[in-house]
Formats: sequence, structure tokens, C-alpha cells
Amino acid sequence: MSSRKELKQKARKSVKSHYFRNVILVFLASLLVAGGYDYVTNIFDSNPVSNIEITDKIPDNKEEAKEVIGDIVNKHDTAKNDFSTKKYNRGVLAVFFNQIMDNDSFIFGIINAFNSLFFKGNISIFITILIASLISFAIFLLIQNVIIIGRNRYFLEQRKYRNTKIDKLLFPYKVKKTWQLARILFVRMIYQFLWDLTIIGGIIKHYEYSMIPYILAENPNIRVKDAFKLSKALTNGNKFNLFKLDLSFIGWKILASFTFNLSSIFYFDVYEQCTYAEVYMDLRSKLKKKYSDLLNDSCLDINKEIEDEYPADGYKVAFRKHKKWLSIDYRKNYSVVNYILFFFSFAIFGWIYEVAIGFINDGIFINRGTMLGPWLPIYGYGGLLILLLLKHFREKPWLVFILAFVLCGVIEYGTAWYLETFNHMKWWDYSGYFLNFQGRICLEGLLVFGLGGCGVTYFIAPILDNLFNLIKPKIKIIICIVLLVVFWTDFIYSTIHPNTGEGITTINIVTKINLNENI
Repeated sequence: MSSRKELKQKARKSVKSHYFRNVILVFLASLLVAGGYDYVTNIFDSNPVSNIEITDKIPDNKEEAKEVIGDIVNKHDTAKNDFSTKKYNRGVLAVFFNQIMDNDSFIFGIINAFNSLFFKGNISIFITILIASLISFAIFLLIQNVIIIGRNRYFLEQRKYRNTKIDKLLFPYKVKKTWQLARILFVRMIYQFLWDLTIIGGIIKHYEYSMIPYILAENPNIRVKDAFKLSKALTNGNKFNLFKLDLSFIGWKILASFTFNLSSIFYFDVYEQCTYAEVYMDLRSKLKKKYSDLLNDSCLDINKEIEDEYPADGYKVAFRKHKKWLSIDYRKNYSVVNYILFFFSFAIFGWIYEVAIGFINDGIFINRGTMLGPWLPIYGYGGLLILLLLKHFREKPWLVFILAFVLCGVIEYGTAWYLETFNHMKWWDYSGYFLNFQGRICLEGLLVFGLGGCGVTYFIAPILDNLFNLIKPKIKIIICIVLLVVFWTDFIYSTIHPNTGEGITTINIVTKINLNENI
């Protein structure tokens, strides 16, 4: 393997080339792989409550202790009496035996046994967690895991083809190899887990398997056995060098903790990806002749950098015909009907996102926002205005970022001011965040919104437009009319009766105190 200095020097050069495009792609990949940056809004960390009551009597510790102990004793007695009626009443196996006998069904008996042991008999929690787990596993397997290959493909091409498009993030789906790639990465995860049990073996295998995502990014047609064999060959004699390369990044990771992770978002994450792309190509160059049947993408072998993109003929030679609807053209003009569908897509996504965060954090369903329907208009208006007002700046990603940063700040601050002024309630509060302004906006949120605006402009909107264009025009118009009627009905009703409650709003304490004094 070449020296770390040489590899990093090449990586820094790649970082500078189309810098904002690189940042946007890594940001989008991070959202998909890690499930999103936790500080995008962090609404649920502010512990909003709908009613703040001030009482004269505060229970002392003695009373609270009696109440807690009483609950524990009662629950214990109830469980004891219930369990003592069973033939076998001790041990885990007794639970399974009793449940199977009572249900006259082996399968339902097993399910109820797990329910009794781990969920205290609350079948609704068991079913909810089971369904959520299955959905989460499917998302992990087919999106979070696979998107890493798309990210790697982007940086393998971008190191020489400087005009590489962001849509390379969707490379696994374009070449119709999603299941094959997901299966290989899943096998790798299982092997890694088993080796991790040996600790030392886990460290060794971590580096031995480290080239598999890059191998799949080059050759998605490869078999499972060949992927592992090739990664082993590439890393043979270089595992310790890869370990030292990881150690050389520790300073950047420490810096991230002192910069609210901003140094990672705007530099290190891209720098790291560029470095490992260089590492793979360096290791690959030494084994290219020996494994020419597996390392078969000759278009990656160009020596000089060019202001162009990967040739279309390259895909035709190495892969099947890819899906056209996944192609991205951010310069296109969108129709009025599609703009309406954009608004609802962004608004509904925002609602799903925040409801999901609440469910994951608190385990309960909370209908976020001021309206009753499954949409958050602030997300819809934000995305729509970015597409409309910043249309003429799309050729300059850095300018789109800055303008989206400002635009989202104005929208979020204005909405918060309006709701607090006329409804005397808060639906979010950034108080305590670094560089927040009146708790209505904060620097962290706006930086992420700026990057999100770039993601909408260069990635999300073009793909959604392709999907919307697959729908017949008459059906699209009907869908838009129905959505608009339902939305405006909800809006009018919610203006008079806004959605409030525990976990949704925070009453303006000053206003409430003044009201109490007036009464």
C-alpha cells in the first residue's frame, strides 16, 4: 500500500473538486445510513407539555416512597397469585409450558410466553415492537446497508471523473442488484459479528472485510465467495497499515466533538471517504492483472482527471440496463401539478419523520404539528420555496446552501413567532442550543436545513418528479384536488382548534401566569 501521506494528498485534492457536491452526497448518505442526524430539530428533547399547573402542595419523599413501594408490593402479590395457580410456577421453561398448554397451540403458546416474559403480558406492545423490528430490519437490509455501496461508487468515479453526479448514490438500485448486494453485506455482517466474539479475530476480520463494499461498488455481479476472497487478497499484508490509517484520523474525530460535529459534516466525512477510495484503487492496482475477471471495470482505470462523468458505455459493458426513472436532472422545469405533489410529499415526510422520532424515543404515538392530518406544512412550504425561489441558482451548490439556510431560517422563525403570538403556544423550542435566537431557530438546525435544501434540489425533487410523471395526468389532477380539499378543510378547522396536547405543545408560561393573575 502506498504511503498515508501520498494517499491523503490525493484525497484532499478530490475533496476540493466540487466540494459542496461532495458534502451534500455524504450528508444524504449519512441521513440514510444513520437514520438522520439527531440534531435536525431535536423537538422531542425539549420535553414539551400542554399544561403547566402550579400547586401549593408538593408531596414529600416519604409519601412518594410509600406509593412506589405499595405499587411494587401489589404487582408482586398479583403476579404471585396468578402464577401460583399454574401447575409449574418456577423457571423460564415453566412459562413456556403453561402458555402452550393454555393456548392449545404451540406457535401461539411460544408467542404468548415471550410476551409474558419480556412485555409483561401487554400484547399490543409486543405486536408493535415486532412489526417495528421487521420494518427496521428491512430498511437496514435494503437501504441503510446497500446505500453505502452507492456512496463508495460515487467516490470511486469522482476521483477521476470530476463531474460525477449525485445520483451515483442510487447505483445499487440502478443496476438492479439490490438483493444480491444486500445478501453479501448481510453475510459479511454475520461473519463479522461471530469473529467479534473472539475480540482479536474481530479486529483482524474488520480490516480483511473492509474492501467488500468497494468491490461491490465496482462489480455488483460478483458472487459472495469471490467478494470475500478478493477482499482478503487486497488486504493481505496491509491490515496493519489500514489500522494505522484509522488511527491517523483520531484528531479529526476529537475535533468533531468540539465543533458540534460541524467539522465532520463540512470536511472530515468527505475527506475520509476520498481517502478510502484512494486506498481501494491503490490496492486494486497491484492485483488488477491477477483478478482481471473480478476487477473488470476498466473505465475506473483512467490516469488523468477529467471534467466529465463516467461514460454511459461503461455501464452497458459491465452491467444490465439501469432504471431510467432513477436518473437525475436537477436543471429540469417542474409542472404546476408536480409542485403541488412536492408540497404534500415534503409535508407528509416531515410528519412521518417527527412522529417516528417520538415513537422511537418515547414509545408512544404523538400527532405532531398544529393540524390534525398527517402533514407538517412547514416542511412542505420550505421544500417548495427552495425549488421555486432558488431555481436560478442551481448551478452553484454553495449558493443554494447559503440561500436555503437563510430561507429556512426565515420560514421557521416566522412560523414560530406567529404560533406563539396568536396561539400562545410553542410547538418547538431551541432554548439552550448553541447560537439560538429566542428559542425559535438555532445554528445547528439551520445548517442541516441548508444541506437538506441542497438534497431536495439536487436529489430528492428530480427523483420524485420522475415518479410523478409515471402517473397518468388525469389521475394526478384528481389526486391534487382531493389533497387540496382535505388539506384546506383541515387548515381552516385547525386555525380555530389547533392540535395541542402532551408532547405536542408547550404553553407560553409567561402568558399562562398573566392569565392566572387576571383571573
